[in-house]
Amino acid sequence: MAFRTAQIEVQPVVALTRETGVESLEVPGQVELDPRRVALVSSRIAGRLERLHVVEGDRVGAGQTVAALFSPEYLTAQADLAAAARRIESLAGTADEAGARLLAEAARRRLRLLGASDAEVARLAAGGEAASTLSLRAPISGSVIEAHLLTGAAVEAGAPVFTVADLTVIDVVAEVPERNLPQVSPGQRATVSIAAFPSLRFDGRVERLRDALNSETRTLQAVIHVPNASRRLRPGMFATVRLELPANTAANGERTSALTISESAVVTDGERRFVFVETGPRTFERREVRTSLLSTPGSTTQRSAMVSVHDGLRVGERVVVRGAFTLKSELAKATLGDEH
Repeated sequence: MAFRTAQIEVQPVVALTRETGVESLEVPGQVELDPRRVALVSSRIAGRLERLHVVEGDRVGAGQTVAALFSPEYLTAQADLAAAARRIESLAGTADEAGARLLAEAARRRLRLLGASDAEVARLAAGGEAASTLSLRAPISGSVIEAHLLTGAAVEAGAPVFTVADLTVIDVVAEVPERNLPQVSPGQRATVSIAAFPSLRFDGRVERLRDALNSETRTLQAVIHVPNASRRLRPGMFATVRLELPANTAANGERTSALTISESAVVTDGERRFVFVETGPRTFERREVRTSLLSTPGSTTQRSAMVSVHDGLRVGERVVVRGAFTLKSELAKATLGDEH
């Protein structure tokens, strides 16, 4: 195809040897809780909150009492066990003793199901005084990140009282552009930085890629598991995520070259990508190519204007890097003219 070449600039396709063993892709992200390290403190029975032993921000250990619940059902269950224990004593040595022990064991199981600890059940069975409230305990060690109810509130069975989260390992969710998805996979190394602590870097790995693509931003979320012993990463923080992209290597492990062109040479038509290749003086051919970014804006390689060409071009061929959209428009006009 022949076109006017005013303001048309061409450059050769080059083979670029990687300078280091890895490239990097920088994308925005946000700190989130690891859902497997979050638990709710709730009651198995209805009642009224008598006391809250912790507040938001407190750290708790697994099994620690965090609230006290008054419940008539719990008082009744304790009374049943105490009565069964007294019945065993009164029927000791008789034929009815075995039945009394079965009733006592059923009362113990009921108390455990309501949330009483083994120590509390054993104390009550041994003749100890009944507790006026049921202790609600943290199921895991972590931080209290949310209090759902206040002292005196009515509590339904299963209703959350506190949310506890283990922040020693956190998730950072990175927004990966659709075009870069072939470069990201589970197990990939990642480095996280946040504005609050600009000198710190947090290392992690991509654990999984979520399935749904955001139709507005054209990004897919990569979930990165990050150790957070210092607890500096907090849910809701914005982050910058640098994903390591291994350089292409040959079968013997030696580094190879990548065909590269300027990103400005690539024009799109729907999901397809094209470049204009100079085939002679003032003559150009539109050719479909498959490309990927060498790096994104802000990445450590500082080659955001270059793309890697996977097929469609050869080293030394000359492509239009300035005026490609002009040629695309001229081609469209020529095609439209041919149709009339």
